[in-house]
Amino acid sequence: MTIMKKIGAFCILILVFSLTLSGCAKKEIESSGENTGTEESAKTLLTAPTDFTYDPNTGSYSFIANDTNAAYYFIRAFGVVDGVEQPEYVASTKRLKGGATGEMTGKISLDGFGWGTYNIKLVTFAAAGSNYEAPEAQAVTVQYGVDLPLERPEMLVMSSGNQVELVVDWWTLCDYQTYQYMPMMTFTFYSDEALTRSVMSDTVDLHDLLATQKMNPPGLEYIWGYTTSEGLHYYTTDSDSTFAFIYDLYTYSLDAGDYYVTCQAISKDDYTLDSKVSTPVMFTLTDEAPTEAFNYATTQLWTDPQQMDMPGANPGQQPDRVDVCTEQPVSGQVIQ
Repeated sequence: MTIMKKIGAFCILILVFSLTLSGCAKKEIESSGENTGTEESAKTLLTAPTDFTYDPNTGSYSFIANDTNAAYYFIRAFGVVDGVEQPEYVASTKRLKGGATGEMTGKISLDGFGWGTYNIKLVTFAAAGSNYEAPEAQAVTVQYGVDLPLERPEMLVMSSGNQVELVVDWWTLCDYQTYQYMPMMTFTFYSDEALTRSVMSDTVDLHDLLATQKMNPPGLEYIWGYTTSEGLHYYTTDSDSTFAFIYDLYTYSLDAGDYYVTCQAISKDDYTLDSKVSTPVMFTLTDEAPTEAFNYATTQLWTDPQQMDMPGANPGQQPDRVDVCTEQPVSGQVIQ
């Protein structure tokens, strides 16, 4: 009898303990949910600015601030590639102080813009730790390079046996990347000096070269690919620097004969013009396989890469180029 009483008391104790734990757990869950809901409901959406305008040719902007509780604003530019806005902005104003209403005006620097499409965004920020929530950014979409031609490309032509290798001038590539954009490039081969009998044409996308680009910190040169140990043949510059080109190297095989080749930058946008065609370069091929003995010829304004501890080039340093980027005006248009 005594044993049964002890067992009964023990069972009652366990039951009471279990119910107590269950009640505590339920209370904690409910309490957590109530706190979350309170924090979320405490946020007040800031009143968005209105009348946002942007002049693509001057960088001037204006908008009406409508909420004194807005902490600050930024005007930022994001590139749009193949219809997709890029995650990092290419240009931005300094922080624009909030705390007042009325018209706000200023300018964003155009130095970070190349040619192409951009979203110019007015971004509103709430103060950190405040009970306010920022509204969605407002955007104006613009295009740059309207009705302007791409810079005329220059190139090096290297031939041996039945093979010819084409190298787009590194200064040309730097200008495209910095001031315009990496266009398509069409190489056209002719069998006559008058350039009336085309025998082959090939178009490549220079944008692919961006994945191979390196920087040389001492002189901040752009390096488009070279080797000093693995090339079939080497090119010696005016400064006696010897190396083999890689990546920026387009190789073709043709029947034996005399040929002329040109290159032309092809626009990716209907509002930007193709470049002028380069001057032709003449070369001769045979039926033999290529050897280390290559012949070299260039377009009119080809310039060797500069040499510090390695070959490189920089934008805007060849002012004699045809339709040079740095001499072209800013030409933009708002499309929405």
